Amino acid sequence: MRRTLTAIAVLFGLPLSVAACLWDRDTPADEARGMPEVVAVLTGRFERNPPLFYEMRLARVSAHLRDLPQDLAGYDDAGVACDRLGRGEEAVEWMEKKRAQLETLDASLPAVKEHWYRLHANLGTFLVHGWARQGADRSKISEVKAARDEIVRALEINPNAHFGREKSQLLALTWIVDPPKLGDSQVLPNLLGWQAHDFNGTNTAPQMADDAVRGLAGLIVLGNAWESVDIFNALNQALQRDSQGFARNEEGGRNTLAYLAWLRCCELVDAGRGSMLPDAPKGQALKAILPRPDFLKSVGILEDSYLQLRTEADAWQAARAEFMTSRLNAGHHPDTEPGFWEGYVERPAPLLPTQSVPDAYNALSEWRRWWSTVALIGVPLVSIALIFGLPAVRRAKTRRLKAAGMNRIGAESGDEPR
Repeated sequence: MRRTLTAIAVLFGLPLSVAACLWDRDTPADEARGMPEVVAVLTGRFERNPPLFYEMRLARVSAHLRDLPQDLAGYDDAGVACDRLGRGEEAVEWMEKKRAQLETLDASLPAVKEHWYRLHANLGTFLVHGWARQGADRSKISEVKAARDEIVRALEINPNAHFGREKSQLLALTWIVDPPKLGDSQVLPNLLGWQAHDFNGTNTAPQMADDAVRGLAGLIVLGNAWESVDIFNALNQALQRDSQGFARNEEGGRNTLAYLAWLRCCELVDAGRGSMLPDAPKGQALKAILPRPDFLKSVGILEDSYLQLRTEADAWQAARAEFMTSRLNAGHHPDTEPGFWEGYVERPAPLLPTQSVPDAYNALSEWRRWWSTVALIGVPLVSIALIFGLPAVRRAKTRRLKAAGMNRIGAESGDEPR
């Protein structure tokens, strides 16, 4: 029966696909279960501290290390503070100072081994951040290669730290060093290297997708990827394949969350951000090749909800930063004062939508289904009517013409018309 309907649909151009809906359980509220940090990443509702926070931390840690240079964790704090402040060369210098301390210690000790991991992970991050801040000049790609090598060393020591962040970071660095060619492709490649045929889970294991989601989210929260089109593009792909954390069929994924990632990509492009691919276009041309989740063909899905979540996240971030800045200007700091946050009222996170399709889209789908039904029934009936009706009309017309001819002949001969 299905083949028959398909043949009729092909013959008459009927949109049978509108009868299928992938939205039954794909709601942001459902898909966020077990992964709330990813929703925060997609909407920007994660902690980002004002520059003064890092300036004060750097001043304190610098003084502390002069008196206690063997405090290895202090070098990490100083380096990260410099990196957050855009002082990449100083951040690298702090890691070299930490290296000098580590080389005097027994590398087989677990605590020392952990600090070697941190050194390589931080140094790789600082190097690539510095390269990007200086314009991502590909003539200086050796800096990215050096960053990649540091991340490789970090993974050799601790392959599972930071929820797999370094694994995703290594993918990103390798992708930057040896980028795919865009060529005539109508789709922007993603740094995971996943293609459209991977969607059904046959080429991408669910756990691999889950790890990729968490690793990419870690790059955004712990790294500097909140404004990266490429990271959110990869996150879109990973979320479509991730089926961990909730009961779904074999072809499931966190589809609405993937759509939010795609919306973030569009937001970044509209703000002037671009891809790290050397031959990628800019602006609207880049948006045109961003791979929109293919389970959604209509415009207007979740845009309003995403805008509300982003607006709320920005308001939450602004309120937090305002409170922090006021306290920091008064000489207080959360590193040293347990009561720093007294008086701060946390804005509760908004509830996620429990329906992923707006009423307007439902109405549009219902209209399409109605017209599909009408077409499926009406077109064959009209075809049958034409097949059998046209000959009857022709025969009736022929009889009329013959009768008219007989009457004309009779009139010319003087007979009475019959």
